[in-house]
Amino acid sequence: MQKLPLFTNKKEVMQTLLVVVVLFSVSLSYQFYKYKQMTTYSLHLTTAKVIDDYQKVGKKYRILKLKNSDFTFFTSYKKPLHVKKNDIVRVVLYTNNIDFVGYLKGFYASLKALHVEKVAVQNRVVKFVEKQHTSPMMRELYSALFFATSISKELRSDITKWGIAHLVAISGFHLGILSAILFFLFKPVYTFFQDRFFPYRNSSADLALIVFLVLGSYAIFIGMTPSVLRAYAMSLVGFFLFANNIKIISFGTLFFTICTILILFPSLIFSIAFWFSVSGVFYIFLFLHYFSNLNKISIFLLLNFWVFILMLPIVHFTFPLFSLYQLFSPLISMIFILFYPLSLLLHVSGFGGVLDAYLIWFLSLHVEVYTLSTPPLFFASYIFFSLLAIRFRVVALLLPLFALSLGLVLI
Repeated sequence: MQKLPLFTNKKEVMQTLLVVVVLFSVSLSYQFYKYKQMTTYSLHLTTAKVIDDYQKVGKKYRILKLKNSDFTFFTSYKKPLHVKKNDIVRVVLYTNNIDFVGYLKGFYASLKALHVEKVAVQNRVVKFVEKQHTSPMMRELYSALFFATSISKELRSDITKWGIAHLVAISGFHLGILSAILFFLFKPVYTFFQDRFFPYRNSSADLALIVFLVLGSYAIFIGMTPSVLRAYAMSLVGFFLFANNIKIISFGTLFFTICTILILFPSLIFSIAFWFSVSGVFYIFLFLHYFSNLNKISIFLLLNFWVFILMLPIVHFTFPLFSLYQLFSPLISMIFILFYPLSLLLHVSGFGGVLDAYLIWFLSLHVEVYTLSTPPLFFASYIFFSLLAIRFRVVALLLPLFALSLGLVLI
């Protein structure tokens, strides 16, 4: 049966836009109400989780990143403070200089008092993984790869030099691999019981539900990062559309998903990770929009290079670090599809440190770095032509050349 489009005419698009604007306004108004409650007095008492604790570059003080159910904020301290990541702390913070935008995107606040209410007890799963590595770098790497923990500046620099930050930060790429693994593992078990007790059930729908429950539990466990939230929400929307015979890979679907997420979590409008994730999916859809008729091997090979090239102006608008080794990023992404499930299997088996020597050697290689920063005018033009490429195939074909011309512009 032919798949139906999400929107059949302009009227439906306008009606959806109106509903989105109304719902987003309501959501934003509720956030503003909570902001006004928090800033009613000059001091605010709250309980928060320590997300990160790091030394400020060139300074003698350290920075704490704290998060509660409503907002994320930063604070600094100089004197010895017995606090570490994942501790639950009770803080009294000054609210005088907090504006509404800062409340949504994350703000800095001075503290009047801080008390550790609950010392973090390392999760058994995390502890089991970290015990398999003697190198602090590998413990940090796999903790980030499996549990979305923050990484040090040194490791982040090593990863960025190779252009593989998207592989370490858990996103839809990882959830896609995990869902495939879960389907592979659950399918024989489900089939065994289905053949004997409920042959009338739809195995695809039931297995999808089971996988979504497992992935949802995992997403909550790792803290529902912006990229994971986007990917998980989009997979749910995609399954709903699939069940209703509506075309999944479309820009209307992407737009609908983005609007749904921002209505539920308006603070994500300021999340760079969220928009990076959205951009990546957009360029994947753009490729499939024009080249889905290619064979699967060609799609697999070309898609990785396509997304890498088209994301260059987006990434370097925020992160100017560039090296020639980043050109190997598409190939490393392909290898990662095998590495990720292999590393999961090794860690489950208790042999997670088998590949450590090779990874340490790889990340320790000397890489010459340069500054490649996307000018604002170039960035704005690139976004415009990216959207124009939805309508015109010739623009889509020229878009990679436009992206690569960034280097010529800066020269």
